[in-house]
Amino acid sequence: MKSQPFFIAPEYRQDFLIDIARFNLQRGKLFAVIIIGFEFILLLIDSFSRSIQTVFKFDWYALMYLLMIIVTACIWFLFPYFERSLNRKAFNIKTIDYTIIAYVTFLVTWGAVISLQDQLLYGNIVAFLINMLVGSLIFYLQPQHLLIPKLIGSCVLLVGLPYYQPSSDILIGHYANVIIFLIFSGIISRTNYVNYIQNFMSQKLIEENSKLLAQTNENLLLEIQSRKQTQKELELANEQLRAIASLDALTGIPNRRKLEESLEEYWSKVVKEHLPLAVMMIDIDFFKTYNDSNGHLAGDYCLQEVAQVIHKCRREGKDFAARYGGEEFIFIATGMSLEETLVLGEKIRADVEALQLEHPFSSASSYVTVSIGINWLNPTSTDVIRETINRADQAMYRAKAAGRNRVVLAQ
Repeated sequence: MKSQPFFIAPEYRQDFLIDIARFNLQRGKLFAVIIIGFEFILLLIDSFSRSIQTVFKFDWYALMYLLMIIVTACIWFLFPYFERSLNRKAFNIKTIDYTIIAYVTFLVTWGAVISLQDQLLYGNIVAFLINMLVGSLIFYLQPQHLLIPKLIGSCVLLVGLPYYQPSSDILIGHYANVIIFLIFSGIISRTNYVNYIQNFMSQKLIEENSKLLAQTNENLLLEIQSRKQTQKELELANEQLRAIASLDALTGIPNRRKLEESLEEYWSKVVKEHLPLAVMMIDIDFFKTYNDSNGHLAGDYCLQEVAQVIHKCRREGKDFAARYGGEEFIFIATGMSLEETLVLGEKIRADVEALQLEHPFSSASSYVTVSIGINWLNPTSTDVIRETINRADQAMYRAKAAGRNRVVLAQ
């Protein structure tokens, strides 16, 4: 397979178009619900504010809010129909793309018109910039297709601004902001689209390899069907192969890919069962100097030993440990109190130092040590797992800033 950013193998072209169309429709339905709710709230606020002063007047802002609700509601009704037709493979995918482009054009142009009216009140173009950025983030289309609505909306705003904004200084600032956001949103659109293509092609490559492996296994089974022991060994090899795909090749513990697959499972469990959750970010202190001074073989051995210390501390079915990247590891514990979590963190730190891997270039100890950041909480449906990990990561950096070889609790 080629490695060009926009290359899709001809045999997968149709599958890709259906896959990305379905993805855009699913995101579009959710986005439509959010937009309708948001604009309805703005409409109520506008109505309420008017009713306090005078009898409610159906003013220009209310008309724009209502227009956004109507158009987005049409999208909300259209997208499920598109999706059903797509599942039956009875729909022209280009129609979906054109509909999305038209909606994004409306979204950006609507923001431009609102921003022009805002010049009379607030003097900002936030509505336009937000809509342009949202249009780049929500839908994954070819960058040149998304450029059409952005240019149309930008032209409406840039042409209309001199008629609404008398200040030349503010005009220059607005023009600069529009150009910057136009470039920035273009980069986002391209990056999102390229990443989607690469992920799709990677998945197809995995599927090809899996089919090839399955075919190879089938041939082997036919050849050795009379030899039961060999057959058992082959089945075991296949099981190990699936396990290896989720393990870090160097340390033998779960890798980042397995972490991503397991995060949602653990998060859903603690939220559903109202259990506390602890996330530990563990980083080997001064690992680069250890690796450079002792050689890569010693560095690999160090990573393996530290990984095993961390992995042995987990409880089967309750905790999860993985290599996060480089010399960094992550440990997820469920059902532990804060005190138990701190004790566990200290145990990991002490057990690593007890390995007595000499590190003369460390200012924290004469042996290899780790810095650990812990974020402990009772998650609810409003919490976000990524933010939880980020807070643990920040705590780990505070541990390093405080001198390393210590455990720090997130604030």
